[in-house]
Amino acid sequence: MLEGVKAIAKGMGTTFKALTEPRDTIAYPEKRREYAPRFRGKHMLARDEDGHELCVGCGLCEAVCPAQAIRVVAAEAPTDKPVSWTNRYSVDYEVDLIRCIFCGMCEEACPTNAVRLTPFNELAAFNRLDMIADKEELLSPPVRR
Repeated sequence: MLEGVKAIAKGMGTTFKALTEPRDTIAYPEKRREYAPRFRGKHMLARDEDGHELCVGCGLCEAVCPAQAIRVVAAEAPTDKPVSWTNRYSVDYEVDLIRCIFCGMCEEACPTNAVRLTPFNELAAFNRLDMIADKEELLSPPVRR
């Protein structure tokens, strides 16, 4: 019986010691965790100073993606309406954020520096279709609310 009391006292001592230590919990969303500068989050497609898309639809990002999470459909731009700085652009660009492993290979493979991974990491949805980022969503960078 004495050994049982000693064990309970030892356990209570450990508990009271832990109560005085600082907590590792962050009061989310009031406080946000700091991430490393090299952190890779949600994708975005960049534009140049004139507002033209940098993506020329070459498909290199789609080719190097190990998770096959990117789909690019390219086309030739009409001569009277320039869409990109070249005559070629991506008609459709989709990233499946569920399949994506955020490795950054698409960003490295892009010859025009159009694909960029932002530090935005708050990705949640109630259905799978909401986790597929289309071209319009990728052209407007994500904003924290």
